[in-house]
Amino acid sequence: MLSTSFPSSDYREEIAQVESLAATWRRQRRPIASLEALRSYEEDFLVRMAYNSNAIEGSTLTLAETEIIYEGEFVPGKPGREQIAARGIFEGHDFLSRCSAEKHPFDKNLILDTHERCALDLQPAARGIYRNAPAIIRASRTTPTSPLRIREEVGDLLFHFNRLIQEGSPLLACAWFHAAFEAIHPFADGNGRTGRLLLNAQLESFKLAPVAIKASHALEYKESLERWQADGDDAPFVHLLLACETEELEKRLQFLAQFPTDAKSRAPLDERVLELLQANPSSSARELADSLDVSTRHIQRIMKQLQEDGKLHHTGPRKGGRWEVVGDLTPDLPLA
Repeated sequence: MLSTSFPSSDYREEIAQVESLAATWRRQRRPIASLEALRSYEEDFLVRMAYNSNAIEGSTLTLAETEIIYEGEFVPGKPGREQIAARGIFEGHDFLSRCSAEKHPFDKNLILDTHERCALDLQPAARGIYRNAPAIIRASRTTPTSPLRIREEVGDLLFHFNRLIQEGSPLLACAWFHAAFEAIHPFADGNGRTGRLLLNAQLESFKLAPVAIKASHALEYKESLERWQADGDDAPFVHLLLACETEELEKRLQFLAQFPTDAKSRAPLDERVLELLQANPSSSARELADSLDVSTRHIQRIMKQLQEDGKLHHTGPRKGGRWEVVGDLTPDLPLA
């Protein structure tokens, strides 16, 4: 098992910058989350992610060919196994999206089920089950876990991941989980693709952007994992993940910047009320009405409904108390 005695460096400033970008992205995305254009971006990301993830494993499919496969077509002249592997990325992603929407726990069953859906290029008997034979990673200084210890180490992996979330930054916990998962190498094949899908599911569960580690960074990616697994040096991979997260957040913010500045006015009124109260918990109904250019009576009805729905809670005296917004304002965005 990868050591949990990390980080070896102080990443607080870099993590703070990423979290600030993520907060800005969530705030700017919220009012336009229902627009079809935003869904199109998510689909474009999914194709980019699948292309890069498979290319890291040696696939010869181009980005354009991966797009064709995403649309459900077959690419003449390209190996069938590569095309099935690309389809597996999409199937695994859709499965994890459904699990997230249905609040499934992140446990060993989810890991096994993700592999079963992702590794479509393997024989059915090898999908969704731990390997039963020793494994060797070519040209690597790491030795995967003995098959007799895989179940135990996957249990330890999940235990320490949950502990690290409580003790530090979720970003660092996600980085550690990915490096540890790949060190265990629990499946006969498809560990990299499955691990990167799980990494993105974890990032999104913490309201961060999923990442597409570029094929052009494949060597850096593999060497940084090896440095952590073999030498205990977590810095190269953590820096790579933070850089990927920053790049994706900046790309998403650039996309959002193209929307009209009045896009916020399209947000439902109840969401705008919650956003204003989160920014200023002592606001009165009259102050909210003035800000939103609606009647005070209308705002009072909205606030009453929000309280009945469990989204808004008032503490302190009726006059002079504070409003507490319950839960996260950012909605999950389903993919087509």
